[in-house]
Amino acid sequence: MTAVGVRGAGPRRVGLRTIGLPRPVAARVVVTGLATTQRVVAAIGSLLAAAIVVDALVAVDALAAAPLLVTPFIGVGMLALVLLWRPTVLTAGLYLLGGAVFSVAVPVLILDSAPELESTGPYLFNRIATALCLVGAIGGRALSGVLWTALAFIVAQASVSIGLTLAEATVRTGLGPLIVATIAVAAYTTLAIAQRQTERRLAVLTATAAEQSEVDRRRSLELRAAAVVHDTILADLALIARSRGPLEPRTAEVLDEHLQTLASTTVADPEPAAPRSGSALGAALLELAREYQWSGVRVDVSGIELLPESMASRARHALLGAARAALDNVVEHAGTDRAELVAGARGDAVSVLIVDDGRGFAADEVAEDRLGLRTSVTQRIEQVGGSVRVWSGPEGTTVMLTVPRGEGAR
Repeated sequence: MTAVGVRGAGPRRVGLRTIGLPRPVAARVVVTGLATTQRVVAAIGSLLAAAIVVDALVAVDALAAAPLLVTPFIGVGMLALVLLWRPTVLTAGLYLLGGAVFSVAVPVLILDSAPELESTGPYLFNRIATALCLVGAIGGRALSGVLWTALAFIVAQASVSIGLTLAEATVRTGLGPLIVATIAVAAYTTLAIAQRQTERRLAVLTATAAEQSEVDRRRSLELRAAAVVHDTILADLALIARSRGPLEPRTAEVLDEHLQTLASTTVADPEPAAPRSGSALGAALLELAREYQWSGVRVDVSGIELLPESMASRARHALLGAARAALDNVVEHAGTDRAELVAGARGDAVSVLIVDDGRGFAADEVAEDRLGLRTSVTQRIEQVGGSVRVWSGPEGTTVMLTVPRGEGAR
């Protein structure tokens, strides 16, 4: 998978080749892409609807009213572009509120200027209502797309009904908003189910990998214990069985050495609580996530079972320090209560991603006196030959830290 970023500030990259984004991040990109497409369609569709209204006015010889009647369609198109530029809860609410006002105004204005257009049915009157149903998801979660679409449909139907009532016309809302809302809800529901299944499968795979790691560890202990028994106890018993009479001094000395060896050594894992992922980096990342449990931000960790068992100590410490600084930024600036820490490795590169769905920022516009991103994150990683990539926008921020694995202690 090719690394893909959300809209916002461009990626910063130094040195190392890219690593594909993990599934949780890719799912957010898919949802964001669908929402972006909806808003583009809403903007273009509103302008096309304005052209249709002009054509209808020409047919009934009421073209003089065109400037006033196309204003609501252009207005909702502009709101769609604002939502496209900065998709936040505030702009989405403004889009629905402004769109509702325009939707109420359309039948009132059209039927006041050209009453004969009532016979054309609800098609001209529900164009803005249909555009409202393309509000899209906010925050990169598919479930938010379902909720916002349902809210938009309610607002759309109500606004058309109110507008036709005020115009003293027959209330017919038409099928346009219903069809668009149904398709959008179906798409986001499918994505939500896929996201949920992916998260469940990832949890199962993580648990399975941890269980297999534990089984392998126990098997290793059993083999080491069997080797000790074979090389010492069984050999000593066989030596005693072959002896006649008192043991020779040398034999007794060997037996004594073996007893001292058994008394001073163990086949048990010297660190039974070591990271089940098999790596010191994995244990440190889990511990790092636990440190933030009282910060107000829950940090979900995944992928540590895929980390290498060993890597250069200097690179590991740089990765941990930069990850901590990135999480500090989430706590202080993102305005969210949840973050994801996703680890992975490919070839000689080890990567950690910190993902949040809070308010983003423009990396190129960070003030010079703000040293967190430049010094605590970027400079720390670059000093060990690694790279930092940042994607940020209204849907959240993703920071990818990549370092060469190198050689060294665990």
